[in-house]
Amino acid sequence: MGQNCEINETSIIQNNNSSSSPSPYVLFDTKKSFSSRLTQLIRRDPTKNYFKPSQKPKKINKTEMILLDPTDPKYISIKSSFVGRPLSQSKILGIFELRMPTKLEERHEAYKKSLSKKTKKNIKDITHRMFHGTTSNCSPERFIEELIFNKEKDEEIVSEYHVERKFCEKDCGLCGIVQQGNRTKYTKTKCLFKKNRMWFANDPYTSLYYCNGVVLKSVKSMFVVDVIKKNLGEILIVNKERATLPRFLILFELSECYRNA
Repeated sequence: MGQNCEINETSIIQNNNSSSSPSPYVLFDTKKSFSSRLTQLIRRDPTKNYFKPSQKPKKINKTEMILLDPTDPKYISIKSSFVGRPLSQSKILGIFELRMPTKLEERHEAYKKSLSKKTKKNIKDITHRMFHGTTSNCSPERFIEELIFNKEKDEEIVSEYHVERKFCEKDCGLCGIVQQGNRTKYTKTKCLFKKNRMWFANDPYTSLYYCNGVVLKSVKSMFVVDVIKKNLGEILIVNKERATLPRFLILFELSECYRNA
């Protein structure tokens, strides 16, 4: 399938929460496997003063993507939710925490408070963490590969990578959601409802079949999204964009037996 792209910039942050002290790594061997290079990226020597801690910016104009360390509690929590076959046998390449643009965060928080007041329920009771599988025209693993590329270019690691990226202009759910969040105009439910609606599942297995199918594309992308709704269900259907906010992006591969099925 052809790909139309436009140049955009996003902020990619390497998060290092590892408490171990591994030996320094040499990162200029381009023949190393993708997985070994990714391991080196995440498990760098914490004793070196690579960068000064920076505070979270007050206003975010473009989505920030934080690559979580496998020892991070958030990473462990997301990984533990991948239960049942074939997800339990999948290989997680990386989990990004998403900091969406401030305007999307503010709209989401305002809607959350409004519904809480209207329903007289606590905010935590109307906030549901759901899964959303999506398609991609591009190669999802490039989000990680560009981090590795930037690290190999310069040993002096900085906390933020401002990378000139090529995001798909259309027909790529991955690129669209990373930049703009979930949008009703891109859903495919017009034939079922008067208004476009967005679907979210409370388990990743249901969302898997929206990730380019089971046997197509080895690397898949799935979002973990906060969905605001009065009651929880196995499937939540909403038509308000402000009721949703992507929190994490999971990049993973299915095992060979499922890819070749």
